[in-house]
Amino acid sequence: MGTGSLIAIDVLLLYLIFGPVVLLGIYVLFDAIDPTGKDPTGKPQKDASPEKDPALWTSEDVDATGFQGMGLDGRRNKI
Repeated sequence: MGTGSLIAIDVLLLYLIFGPVVLLGIYVLFDAIDPTGKDPTGKPQKDASPEKDPALWTSEDVDATGFQGMGLDGRRNKI
């Protein structure tokens, strides 16, 4: 086998062995600087004030925005 073939095989083996290790290190680095607030075990941290979902309205939200009757009072939803 020639010298070029041996070098190619060695480089291929280095990539196969150290490639996953380097990628794992990059993923660990990105997880360490993750702004979503996960702890190192991957579980989300408990937040004292959970973010409110804007798609879910309570009856207090409906009353506060003035949608009493939701368009059934005859004045809304008219063009």
